[in-house]
Amino acid sequence: MHILTGILMFIIFAIIAACGGDYSGIVVIGKVVGFLVLLFVILWLFTQPALLIIAIIVLITIVVCCSSK
Repeated sequence: MHILTGILMFIIFAIIAACGGDYSGIVVIGKVVGFLVLLFVILWLFTQPALLIIAIIVLITIVVCCSSK
C-alpha cells in the first residue's frame, strides 16, 4: 500500500511541478508508461507467432528503407 501511495504522490507532485514549468516528472511518467506499453505489446506478440513474424518483417523493411538514404 505504501508503494501505491508513493506512486500516486509522485504523479500528483509531477503534475504540480509541471504547472510551474518543470516537466522532468512528466517525462519520467511518460517513459515508464511507454515502457510498460512496449513490454505488453512484445509479450503479446510472443503469444502470437504469426504476428511476431509479421512484426519482424515490418521492422526489417523499416530499417532497410531508413538506411538506404
